Amino acid sequence: MHRLRSIFRLMPAVVITSFLVACDNPRNIGAICENDAAICADLNNDVWCQTERNDLITNRFESTNSVDEQATFGLLTALSNFQECIKVAALIEPRTHPELKTLRVSAMLSTYDELIALEKQTLSSNNPYILNYHWVSHNNENAKQRFIALSTQQSFDDPALYFAIANIYGNSNDKAIANLLKGISLLNSNTQVGNAQLDNSSVMTTKLLYAIITAYMHKRDYQLAYIWSQVAIISEVENINLGVFNKHKLTASEQRRLNKLAARVAEQIEDQEFTDESYEHTLSAVGL
Repeated sequence: MHRLRSIFRLMPAVVITSFLVACDNPRNIGAICENDAAICADLNNDVWCQTERNDLITNRFESTNSVDEQATFGLLTALSNFQECIKVAALIEPRTHPELKTLRVSAMLSTYDELIALEKQTLSSNNPYILNYHWVSHNNENAKQRFIALSTQQSFDDPALYFAIANIYGNSNDKAIANLLKGISLLNSNTQVGNAQLDNSSVMTTKLLYAIITAYMHKRDYQLAYIWSQVAIISEVENINLGVFNKHKLTASEQRRLNKLAARVAEQIEDQEFTDESYEHTLSAVGL
């Protein structure tokens, strides 16, 4: 059975030293807090939002030891994720230890101020992850246009960025499909990605394949939608519905012919030989 593997992650990775490899290991988090208490002092230390808290601590540590914008992006996303969690926790009234609510509210306010300051600081950044963050988080049109422009000026090495660009184009299916194909061509790549918070490889594979199937369905190009549905099945993506390709859309003989093409495309992806050109050649060879 073919397996697709993407590079990921998107959408953040900061290169962390071996000392920090297991971010969720409390001994590592404890060591960071012991060595630099300021990194942890303003955060709650109860059971609420522990995963987000540990991730924030790790990214605070990394950002203090790196000027790389990927570290800044890691901190941005960690702050945002912690905020989403802690603002809910801050509303809860503990039956015992009422002081915990005070600590949660304090952590919420402190990290909110930190997040707002970092967002303002990064508004002029041309880092593609940061540009997409500002677009997705705040509907920042300027960031979106700069992200699009950047995607036409250079090649990315992370499929998540092409997935993000495809999402921006939305119903502009040809442009969306072009970027999804570029993202798919990077699946299985061993390229170092930019953000440890981005989706893992199987999730990114699923997102890209779902998206390209949907785009072709919107175009009512049922043959190509069927091919990619079969690629997804070969790649062990779940919940692919072939029932939509009934006899009124594709005959049984057409489906058998397309199955062979799907197997070829899936093999190219697995072997890291899939490109825009190989895809076009595969399709043109059978008149698609």
